[in-house]
Parts: sequence; C-alpha cells; structure tokens
Amino acid sequence: MKQFVTALLAVLLTLPALAQNTFSIRGRVLEAVTGETLPGATVQVTGNGQSTGGGADSDGSYKIGNLPAGTYSVQASFVGYKPKTQTVKITTQSVVATFSLTADNASLDEVQVVASQAQERETPVAFAAVSEVKLRETLSNRDLPLILNETPGVYATQGGGGTGDSRISIRGFDQRNVAVLINGVPVNDMENGQVFWSNWDLGDVTKSLQVQRGLSASKIAVPAVGGTINVLTKGFEDKRSVLARLETGSNNYQKYSLMLSSGQLKGGWAVTAYGSRRTSDGWVDKTFDDAWTYFGNISKRLGKHNLSLTGLGSPQRHGQRSFPREVGYFSNDKARQIGAKIIPNGDRGFAYNPYWGTLNRYTLDANKNKIFQGEEVLNERTNFYHKPQVNLNDLWQVNDRLFVSTVLYASYGTGGGSSLLGGTLSTSTTNSLETPSGQTDFQKIYDNNYRLLGADGQRQSTQFLINAVNSHRWYGFVVGGDYLLNDKLTLSAGVDGRSYTGLHYREVRDLLGGDYALDQTGARDKNVPANTRFRVGDKLGYNYDGKTQWLGGYSQLEYKTPLLSAVVSATMSQVSYKRIDYFQLRDAEGNAKETEWTRFTGYSLKAGANYNLTEHNNIFANVGYNSKVPFFNLLYNLQGRKYSNVRPEGITSAEIGYGISYPSLKVMLNAYYTLWSNKTTTSTSTATGQPVYSNVRNVNARHTGVEMSVAQEISRRLQLNAAISLGDWRWTGQGLLDQTDEVGNPVEGGFDQPVYLNGVHVGDAAQNQFQVGLRYEPFRGAYIRPSFLLFTKYYADFNPDLIRDPAASTDSYRLPTSRNIDLHMGYDFKPLYKDRVRFGVKGSILNVLNEFYFTDVSNRANSNTDVASLQAFFNRGRTFTVGLSATL
Repeated sequence: MKQFVTALLAVLLTLPALAQNTFSIRGRVLEAVTGETLPGATVQVTGNGQSTGGGADSDGSYKIGNLPAGTYSVQASFVGYKPKTQTVKITTQSVVATFSLTADNASLDEVQVVASQAQERETPVAFAAVSEVKLRETLSNRDLPLILNETPGVYATQGGGGTGDSRISIRGFDQRNVAVLINGVPVNDMENGQVFWSNWDLGDVTKSLQVQRGLSASKIAVPAVGGTINVLTKGFEDKRSVLARLETGSNNYQKYSLMLSSGQLKGGWAVTAYGSRRTSDGWVDKTFDDAWTYFGNISKRLGKHNLSLTGLGSPQRHGQRSFPREVGYFSNDKARQIGAKIIPNGDRGFAYNPYWGTLNRYTLDANKNKIFQGEEVLNERTNFYHKPQVNLNDLWQVNDRLFVSTVLYASYGTGGGSSLLGGTLSTSTTNSLETPSGQTDFQKIYDNNYRLLGADGQRQSTQFLINAVNSHRWYGFVVGGDYLLNDKLTLSAGVDGRSYTGLHYREVRDLLGGDYALDQTGARDKNVPANTRFRVGDKLGYNYDGKTQWLGGYSQLEYKTPLLSAVVSATMSQVSYKRIDYFQLRDAEGNAKETEWTRFTGYSLKAGANYNLTEHNNIFANVGYNSKVPFFNLLYNLQGRKYSNVRPEGITSAEIGYGISYPSLKVMLNAYYTLWSNKTTTSTSTATGQPVYSNVRNVNARHTGVEMSVAQEISRRLQLNAAISLGDWRWTGQGLLDQTDEVGNPVEGGFDQPVYLNGVHVGDAAQNQFQVGLRYEPFRGAYIRPSFLLFTKYYADFNPDLIRDPAASTDSYRLPTSRNIDLHMGYDFKPLYKDRVRFGVKGSILNVLNEFYFTDVSNRANSNTDVASLQAFFNRGRTFTVGLSATL
C-alpha cells in the first residue's frame, strides 16, 4: 500500500510537466566562503538547441523556464567571482542547480598576492568571511569591526561610544596584535600597533572582508598574533553602474553617498568613484560625528599588466568619551547588581559623558560690565584626523608560470585629539564629577582664568585645552611573486619595505579666557626659559619624532592536489627605531637630541596542511613560531627614557580543525593553543590622583580555546548562521614593572620591580561567545535578519602595579554575562525603466530589547578584586537606521 501511494503521488506530480512538455532549471547562486547569496548573478543555459538565460533575484535565486527535455550546460557568473558550469539532464521534471562561486576579480587578484585570502578546503587556517551582501544588509551605522562579532573568537566593542572609536580582539589579543590589511597594505600604527577605525569609512566600498584567526595566510611579514583582517575594496568592475544611497536614523544620523562605476571602457580602462557625507549627534552625549569620505580607483589593462591606482580617505571630527567611569555614575542599579559603590550624584544614564560643558565667553567694557558672546557647547575630548592613502598596484602575468605583484603606497596622516590640562601639565582636570550638572565646568574655568590679570594686562590660564598631535608620514612597498614549479608545487617570495615618521607634540588649543599659559614642569622645553609664555598654537609638554624603518621578506612553498594542500613559509624582518626629542637640550650646532638607532630582528616559521577526506569533509592543522619585535612605544617612555632589558616577544601557536562543506551546509570546528612569551603591556592609573604610567614586560600569556561556526541553508527562504567560542586565557609566570609620572620620574618602587601574574585571567575581552542568526525571505525581494549574541567569561582589566607581592596575586573581577539582539530587514523593488533601475529600502534596529551590559572595563581600583571602584563603559541603547538606495 505504501509503495502504491508513493507511486501515485509521483505520477500526479509528473502529469503537469508531461502535459506541457517544458520544464525549468532553478536554483540559487551563493558565495562559496560565506554562503551568502549573490543577487544579480547571471545564469546562462545552452544545449539541446536552446540558448537562454536570466539573472538572480535579490535572494540569489533564479529560474530559467520553457525548456524541453534534454541535456544542458548551465553557467553561473558574478562580477568578481570565477564562473562555474554544471551539466544537468531534464527528463520528466524540472531540475535544481545551485552554485557556490569563489572570488576571482582582476582588481582583487593583484592584492590577493599579498593579502592572501584563505580558500575553503585548501588553506590550513581557521577563517571567516563577510560578503558584500551581508555588509550591505547588516552593517547599519556601525564601525566596520562590529559586524565581526558574529565570527567565533572575535570580541568588538564601541569603546567610549564615539564614531570610529571601536576596538576589536581576536582570541583575546587586542587589535594592536591583529594585523589589519586594506588592499594588501598594512595599516596598524607603526609605533604602537593600534588601528584607528575613524580614519576610514569603508563599509560601502568593501568588496570582501575576511578574518583569519591565529596563523594567517598573509604573504607579508606582519606582526600578527591573534590573526589577520583582510579588507578588499571595490576596483575593476565589469559593468557600468550608478549607486545612490540615502540613510537616516537615531540621534540625527544622516548619510548621503554616491558611487559611480564606468565598467570596462575602450582600451582596457575602468574607473570607480565614491563619495559620502555623514553627520550625527552620537548616542553618547555630545559625541558628535562630522565626516566626509572619498574613494577612487582607476584600473588599466596594459598587455600582461593590470594597473590599479586607488586613493581613499575620511577627513573627520568627532566627540569622544575617553575614559570609563565608576558604574554608579551611569546606573546605581547596575552598581548594586555587582556590589559597586552607590554614587549620590549618579544615575545619569548610560549615554552619560562628562567630557563636555557649556561656556559663554565675555569681555569687559569700560565700566567693567560683561559683554557676552553667546552660550556654546564645548567638548573637552575630540578627535580630528585625515589619513589619505594612495596605492599603486601592478599585477604582472610574466608567463604561464610566473606571476608578480607590486604595491607602492603612501599615507600622510594629520591630526590628533584634544583634552583639558591644568597649568602644571601634570594632570587632566575636568571637575565634572563634582559639579551639580556632572559636566565640565568650563564657565568656572573661564572665570578663573579671566580674573588672573597681571600687572602687564595679560591673563594667565591655569586650565586650558590642548591638542595632542599624532601625525605621520608613511611610505612603503610590497613586492611578491608566485612561480609555478610544476602542476603541484608553487614557490612564493616577496619583500616589504616601510619608512615611517611619527610627529608627536602638544599644542595649546584654547586658553579659555586667558592670554597665555606657563609650563612649569620638568617636561617643558629645556631650550627656552622656564617662564616662557605659551599661546594658542605653541608646543608644550613634549615634542618628538619617532622614526621606524622596516624591511621584511617572506618565502613560501605550497603543495596542492585535489586531496592534499600543504604549505611551509618563513618570514624575516629588520626593524629600526630612532627618537628625536626637540625639548631636550640641543647641541652646540642647534641640533635636536637623537637616540642611536635601536635594531631588532624578527622572524616567523609556519607550516600547515589540509586534507580533503571526502568531497565534503576536510581536516587541517598548522603550527608556527613568531619572534615579534616590540613596538616603538614599548621601548621608550614619553620623555625618551629607554626601558632596559626589552626583548623580542615569542609566540608559539598550534591549531587543528575539521570542516564540512556542502552547497547548503558549511561547518568549521577548530581548537587552538597560543603561548606568548616576553610580552609587554602598558597601562595608566589615576588611583593616586596623579597619572602613573606602568610598563610591564617579559611576562607570558597562554591562550587556548575551541571554536565552531555553522552556516546552513535550511530552505530557499531560510538560512541559519551560528558561532560558538570557548576560551581559557591566562597570564603565566612573573615580569618586570617600571612606573613613572608624566614627567618621567620614577614613582613608588621605581624601575624593574617584580610582578606576579601567574594564573590571572587575561582581561578586556570575553573568553566565551555564542551567536545565532537567521535570514528569512517572507516573499521575493524581501529579507529579515535577526541576530542574537551572547558574551560571557569576561574579566576586567587589572592593575599590574598591585600584584608585586605573590600573596596578593588574585584574579581579576568577572563581569556578568551580556546579551544582545539586532534586527535587519529590507526589500528590493522590481526593476523599473526597462529593468535598469532598481530601488531598495533597508532598515536596522540595534539592541532591540534596549538592554545594557558591560563592554569595556578598566579596573583602576586599589586591588584587582575591588568591585566597589570598578570603572566601565556600557553598550549603546536601542537605535535604528533606515536607508533608501537606487541603482542604475
């Protein structure tokens, strides 16, 4: 009976197709690495006397109908991806053909030589990729790193909440130890490794974003510990297009953008240009955002060369909330939950920012009556920067065996950040926490400065605003080549050179009612008299240049067959540092004091293999050692003193993983072990009321963990993605501590004090993570993407100066679990005007439940377990954005 029913159903389902004698081929076109859909992909069907085709819809699905029975060749293609072809046979019913395309764009090839995008079932590293579609649908108005929280092992936050002030950690290693490459060019600060995301607004021009965790596949001598983030921007586009986008949202967020792509022109030329304007009041009080962004690419095919010139930059200004505060200032309820002290003047809300105030400047007339100029809002903490970067890429296909890529680049960064200083330059004083308003009392500061009238009619400012300038001049090149020894072996080699000069000084920004300020500390310019008066634009406090010269090389041998891929690579780098101090006494010829060049040699050795057990299952493993050169700022303090006994840091890493890959299911499971020896950390404490700068070096940290990611297409309309990461990160052994004040004088125990960190958890990033997300298409052209994210096992940062006694070596405070739900949705309308114009609308609600949790915690208390004085930042509350786009 059961067989009869089954046969009957089969016949009934077949009758309609037999009646009409025509069938269809349908399916979806997906991105191979991420599993994301590729809307607009082209599908061509040929054979059996037919030649037809069509395009994929907004959900990546396609359907080619009116096909008689027979055998067909079906090819799917998409700009920037390798086309794929399948042979299908139609007999008595329609068939399904799904495609997974891998990136292969001429504009991307030339940077992939140095950026080295990992490939599924080939590259023996753990990695995750974010497609252009996912970026467009889920980034909203966030900084680029925040979209990576759905990647296992990644912890990204908004920091103080200012636009571009985000930070990211991978496997517990902060972004100073994560290599970030944009089009194959390293962008980590050459002196401290930091990445300042406010320098770029790349969301709209990013073609692909890939995170390689642990030992990366990058063919460049970069000092990566946690991993590598490869950002590839748009470039050579095959089709002519125009994209205009309008966005608005919470906190008066506004963004207007326009992108033009010429497509392939006569003579092998192609041009892409992008510009945007972005403004916002900021979710955190007075963290305004005012930014422009420009991007341009000119590409040219010239014989065996593909040339590409790219320029990008984002001149911007934004308000900041620089340092965390005691929990009760934001919420006494949160303080009670963790046992922190109650603040009588607290409960100011999670958007509270003490770093601003109001001021009504005035002058006095002949009768000493005040003539006011009008009230203004004044930010104590602002960031202003412009970092234009220009890359010239040349991809040279010498012959069938040799492939050479060259990148020349230059960056000319200018800007810094502002803060409020007292007349002694020894402390930053806001008085905000003691004022009834909780804001900086600029009016009181102005009144005090204005009253200090000297006999000469000049007023001295005892508190005033300064700019801490951190400009740079950066030039470099990356040359790499691949040589095919035979059909299985490829030899790669390259060289990377950089020259960097950082310009660092403080200058007077605003005297706040006074005419001059005095610098009376030992940090003053020793080439001018002690009573020198400083006015707006004058340098004071410190003034030095940091010079870095870098030369690195790599070599790699890769073996590849359909079953086995194996790679062995090595890098070596020579790094030289010099410090030029313009505030130390000059010599008889008037030359500034320069240190001798300090040189370090770094190297790395890596090996890995991937074995494809079956068509859908693979295993991989890698092991490596990295001798990492210390950063410039870990070698010298602010006053130029060179720390003693600074050694290269050693990182040993091993990893093993297992992958499952089907068109509708992708799973990656991996375990890692990383031991970082001779690590150096820096911190600043104000527990004594004065800033104390601590430098801890020669300590070890051990990071171990397990990670898993899943991407599954449950049905054509429903896709699932999930990630889980479980880590155990701890300090081991003991190290040496130096403590100085802002002038550079030793404090308390002085230099080379032993500290005992053994067993203390590594703080400042969540060690456990769970994420799950869905993409559902209720009807064609529409999508809904909810995402749930949970972080736990998050330890507060700790004060190394508080653990100089083995008996006092206690663990840091563990924060409560955090959770967050985001919701993204959109709809692409049917094409208009001869199917050429497409309109789309999208929207995002971030933090749907409006819940608040700890994101950044700096324990600056009197002990590492003193919860009462714990200082923190929280996430931002519920916000929304809505965008409208038009594509031609």
